[in-house]
Amino acid sequence: MRKFWGHIFLILLIVNSLNADVLKVGKNYEFKSIKEALQFAKPHDTIYVYGGEYYGNIFLEKPVVLIGVGRPWVKGENWGSTVTVLADSCVVNGFKITGGGNLLQKEDSGILLKSSFNVIENNLLEDVLFGIYFFAANNNVVRHNTVIGRPYLGIGERGSGLHIWNSRNNLVEENFITKVRDGMYIQESANNLIRKNYATDLRYGIHYMFSDSNSFEENVFIDNVVGGAVMYSRHIYFRRNIFARNRGFSSYGLLLQSCDYCVAEENYILDNSIGLHFEGTNYNIVRRNLVQNNDLAIALFASANYDKIYENNFIGNLALIRTIGNPKTVSFSYQGRGNYWDGFLGYDLDDDGVSDVKFKLTNVFEDIQGKYPVIQLYLSSPSARAIEIAERTMPIVKSFKIYDEHPLMRKVEIPNLSYLVKRGEAEKIESKRIAFMGTGFVFLCASVPFLIVFFKSKKLRKLYAIG
Repeated sequence: MRKFWGHIFLILLIVNSLNADVLKVGKNYEFKSIKEALQFAKPHDTIYVYGGEYYGNIFLEKPVVLIGVGRPWVKGENWGSTVTVLADSCVVNGFKITGGGNLLQKEDSGILLKSSFNVIENNLLEDVLFGIYFFAANNNVVRHNTVIGRPYLGIGERGSGLHIWNSRNNLVEENFITKVRDGMYIQESANNLIRKNYATDLRYGIHYMFSDSNSFEENVFIDNVVGGAVMYSRHIYFRRNIFARNRGFSSYGLLLQSCDYCVAEENYILDNSIGLHFEGTNYNIVRRNLVQNNDLAIALFASANYDKIYENNFIGNLALIRTIGNPKTVSFSYQGRGNYWDGFLGYDLDDDGVSDVKFKLTNVFEDIQGKYPVIQLYLSSPSARAIEIAERTMPIVKSFKIYDEHPLMRKVEIPNLSYLVKRGEAEKIESKRIAFMGTGFVFLCASVPFLIVFFKSKKLRKLYAIG
């Protein structure tokens, strides 16, 4: 269906372009402002905007192609959204977009999308409350944009980088997002493809609820408080994403809460406080993932039912599992194949790659930890080891028993995803430079009144031996 609409969109662009004019905006061209050119343009005209500074706010109320040459800078006013796309079939390509208002409840954004079949690409959105806001916007392509929020605001005062509300059939790819509240906030939206995006230095990489049938592929969610928090949704597909170094209070690589029939495969869950979290989940499949170097690999609630976790590699995690209650129906093997556990000492006499003995995941210490999380501080202590030994030797010490019935003796082959991290590192360095310059500019502006008073005051100049 997505390909079908893409072909229709392309055909419409070609047909409409036959009768379109080309307008030029710039210091040496017929139009001096974008607003003037938009007022003059006919539907489906192309407007080239050449390098320089231009003032918003801009409203696209007819289908036009707006192309920036030399990264022209559109400065928003202190209210509303810098660019608002109201007409279908618009293109916004190649701009630096800043400013706009500070009202979260008014969706003040760098680009506010309120229409369909648009292409938003190759833009730098900086010092914006929301980056790109999808407001009941369908069948759009949003690709290769950089969103840098307002780092001088508190995290709760910022908007999301990509805010997708009540929107369907959108392609969101190759965007870089940082210094906002949540990288992607998705609510009541379905059938969107979200791929090859890089989200870092945020509260949530993904903040997601009440949205079914969306796909996440080859995204990176790194150095956030939470990589992904997915709630109250069904039929979500995660493939070849990286959830890494997401740390802080109540931090997770990927949290699934009240989610059903989701699939997570070939993802990297690396170096998080908690790798995977299952609560109120039903009939989900987690397979062929690398879960490595997390403080806790899996947090599993009794409300998780009939989830299947198999053919994953669990390597270098401080603790494997914490249970809250007894999740009786969650399975750690499927069709005779379980998971690879780096601390498991089994044997495989028939050399089929599957252990001849099952692996007990839980011990009494982890059971106690589920009830009293604070004792995680003693996870690697001699006391924890003593409790584990006591459980084996003294039948009066009891805990829930969760087994991998068919643990694997060899690691599962999982695709190398390092190329995803390398792709985003250069943009991450550049975004830090831009954010530093922006913060420095704010500091400089705040210092101007003091400097004026300083240089006008003879006493101060004499005190500091100036002049």
